[in-house]
Amino acid sequence: MNANNQSSSRRMHRGSSFRDHLAEELRDPEIATEFDAARDRASIGLKIARMRTARGMSQSELAQRVNTTQSVISRFESADYEHFRVDTLKKLADALGADLTVDLRERVER
Repeated sequence: MNANNQSSSRRMHRGSSFRDHLAEELRDPEIATEFDAARDRASIGLKIARMRTARGMSQSELAQRVNTTQSVISRFESADYEHFRVDTLKKLADALGADLTVDLRERVER
């Protein structure tokens, strides 16, 4: 059997759902931590983009309101961006006419 046909512990098994596979993968604390961080990054960027477009604003218009460039707004809206600062998020929220809430919660053990 070649490497392409071999079953990997990281591959989904036939008959299992994606949710089952994800739950299994998230039992690994390292994967769970990275998954949570990626989900949070994507969520912030998506919220910025959705709020901006709901208000009929271009990235350039939002950039002008927060005294930056369109390329910076594009970077903020990217799921890969991970260097948000609270003061920057506050400026974005103000420019979008939104409230910023920072929340700390107990971790849910998996």
